[in-house]
This record gives sequence, C-alpha cells and structure tokens, in this order.
Amino acid sequence: MSDFNRLVGSVLGIENAIKEGAENGLKQAGARVMGAAKQKLGTYQPSIGEYPAWKVLSPQSIKAKFMSNSGSGKIKKSGKEYLKRYGAFRASGSADDSPLVDTGALRQAITMDTAEVSDGKVYIGVAKGKTNKKRKGKTSDVATYGAAHEYGSARRNIPPRPYLRPAVVENKEQIAEDIKNGIAEMMASFGQGRF
Repeated sequence: MSDFNRLVGSVLGIENAIKEGAENGLKQAGARVMGAAKQKLGTYQPSIGEYPAWKVLSPQSIKAKFMSNSGSGKIKKSGKEYLKRYGAFRASGSADDSPLVDTGALRQAITMDTAEVSDGKVYIGVAKGKTNKKRKGKTSDVATYGAAHEYGSARRNIPPRPYLRPAVVENKEQIAEDIKNGIAEMMASFGQGRF
C-alpha cells in the first residue's frame, strides 16, 4: 500500500471517528436534556433565560388534582392531606401543588428521537398520539396538553410553563461537553487502531 493510500485511509478514519463521536455525544446530550425536562415537572420553575417563571396553579386546578377521577366528587387521600396542610385548595407555591403532574402521563410521554442524529439532530419532546387517562369523561392527547403548558394557551387560560426549552438552556455548556467527550472517546479508539 502506498503512503498516499495510508494517508487517505487515516484521514477517512479520523473523519469517521469524529462523526461517530459527535453522534454519540449528541445522543448523550439528548438524554441529559430529556431527563432535565422530566425533572422540571412537579416543581414550580424559576425564570430561565427568556422563559418566564411558572405561575402558580389556580385554585380550580389544585382542586381538580385532588378530586377522584370517578366523578363521584370524593377527595383523594392526597387531597385530604393537602387540605389539612393548607386549609383550602389554593396554590401553596410549593412542590405540594405538583404543577404539571396529575397522572404522570406527560413525564412518561417525553421522549427522544435520534433518527436524524447523523445530520446533527436529536429531537426531544412529547410523542404525538399518546393519550392521557380519561378525566371527567374526556380523553386528551398528551402532546396537546404538553404544548399548551410549554407555550401557554390563551383559549384555555393556561399560562406558559415551559419545561422543554429551559432544559436545553440550562444544559447548554454540558451539551457541548457531551459532544466534545464523545469525539475524544472515538479519537482515543482511533489511536488504538479501532478504525
């Protein structure tokens, strides 16, 4: 094999190592952001960058969280504890309000799609088509519910409570580190003759 062919092979190997490393790092970064978004649910969030702090839930939303889904008008055990602690179904401003957590369906529906990772893209969001449990005779699409809270919905009187976009902003530096580390790991493998 000529020196030129070895050089071309080395350059291609380096290119492949960098590409695979960047893809691995991007997947790691995506998992980090997805986890951060899921952790935001259930606790009021402060403002992050351009994204507003979460407004406290309305008394009606608090009450709905703690009422039986059967339509019987009965208060759940957790609702009785809430009433004992706060005296009424009014927002406490604490994690006891469990903002954006009723059934856990939103947290479960946040997923990551890596189908386009070779193009430098990872999508984190709420999978369309998943449905929330029936509540008061209605079935809701979790993606619609998630979007209404991420961006707000004037029609439904829901203020924005972003959880996806702030997860990216908060992890910006770590995302770059994940990609850099992924590349470094693959380059180390290249140095050991893997490619």
